[in-house]
Amino acid sequence: MAAFSVLVTGASGFLGPWLAAALRQAGHTVFGVARTAGDVLVDLDSPTQVHALLRALRPDLVLNLVALSRLGDCKADPARARRVNAWLPGALAERLGSRLLHVSTDLVFDGGGAPYGPLAAQAPLSVYGATKAEGEEQVLRHGGRVVRLPLLFGPDGQGRGASGMIRQALAAERPVALFTNEYRTPLHVADAAAGLTALLPDCDGPRISHLPGPERLSRWQFAQRLCALHRLPTALLRAVECQDPDRPRDVSLSGGMPPSRSLAAMLADA
Repeated sequence: MAAFSVLVTGASGFLGPWLAAALRQAGHTVFGVARTAGDVLVDLDSPTQVHALLRALRPDLVLNLVALSRLGDCKADPARARRVNAWLPGALAERLGSRLLHVSTDLVFDGGGAPYGPLAAQAPLSVYGATKAEGEEQVLRHGGRVVRLPLLFGPDGQGRGASGMIRQALAAERPVALFTNEYRTPLHVADAAAGLTALLPDCDGPRISHLPGPERLSRWQFAQRLCALHRLPTALLRAVECQDPDRPRDVSLSGGMPPSRSLAAMLADA
């Protein structure tokens, strides 16, 4: 595989360090960009700074991880959600075309038609999902590429990701409410990073890709499997039904790049 210079935006998030490590292991030069941490500190809300960044670094490829992803934050400030989740990927795609791989979410779907393949129609329920769907549309309009990720999990010292949240709560002896009726296809963050590293150089590849996890399961089922495998206490796990109209009930993904290992193997590393 040829080596490239790669700009990773949103490099300080949960996925960013795993992705940077995978890209470097593949022989690529990586510039991590974020607002408060990374190789380059940039306010990506600013058109001037985004354009100056691309002119200064001249990356061969760009992988955009930036997102305002908390549903409540997006609902409280839809204008900012639209700037981050829609305007920024569109601005990057306008400059980069197919050299941009933009990371999106399974929450662009409404949960009524799972499992969702890459060409399934968008039908977001939340402000977050709607702004991510708009970002996809902007990227595709300018010739960029989109990859949708499911719920991610894996080791994280800050309690991020599905397994990190559960472990942190149990360590603090706090109850953990887990939906029994919201289904996803969870993927280990290392496997997500490996999949993105494989997809990134293929500028002539699919316009929309999926990286689904190996199994469809609820957050409750996920927690039960995680705790059983690692012998974690389960007394504080609380099974609850999701009643939030902004949260789709089943956004399991299909198609795209198949996972390279089983859910059991992924959970063993979580």
